[in-house]
Amino acid sequence: MSKADKERKQRESQTPPDTETEATGTSESSGVEKQVDVNGCAEGVLSQGQQIAALTGQLDKARDEYLRLAAEFDNYKKRTTRDYVNLAKTANEGLIVELLEVLDNFERAFKSREENPDAEVYHKGVILLYDKLLDVLSREGLRRFDSVGQKFDPRLHEAVMQVDDDSAEPDTVATELQAGYTLNDKVIRHARVGVVKGKES
Repeated sequence: MSKADKERKQRESQTPPDTETEATGTSESSGVEKQVDVNGCAEGVLSQGQQIAALTGQLDKARDEYLRLAAEFDNYKKRTTRDYVNLAKTANEGLIVELLEVLDNFERAFKSREENPDAEVYHKGVILLYDKLLDVLSREGLRRFDSVGQKFDPRLHEAVMQVDDDSAEPDTVATELQAGYTLNDKVIRHARVGVVKGKES
């Protein structure tokens, strides 16, 4: 056998083991890849679980914050309602204190009337009391408005009767039965008035 033949035979005898090795290597490599894929999937599932846990934690935190804010707002409403009620109860305290002084003066006037029956003195005392009361109320924004001689205005006046008066313009106020008042420019009581009749055609 020649040297060339020996070399060819040796190459042929070595080819199957090499092929088998390559095949085995390929198979092992595929197995490794499959293992990697399986591990990758496991890691992906674990990552989703962690995300769910994180989102659940955020949701719980947001719920706690919402409940705390709702409780704080409820307490705020209760506190402001209580403060408003207390304010409404005491809002006129200063006015009442000033009116007490007027009330004291009325009591003094009654005693003075018993001690001194002079009608003129008593009359002057009542006028002083009236002026004092009007001054207190004026400082609070109360104003009495004039009606007689003015054009009838339903925003200010309440007509309770008609008056015959040829010397006055129709629909003007001829007489005032009850005074009208504004409080800080808001009408709080309409004047009750008699209005001149319109001329008959």
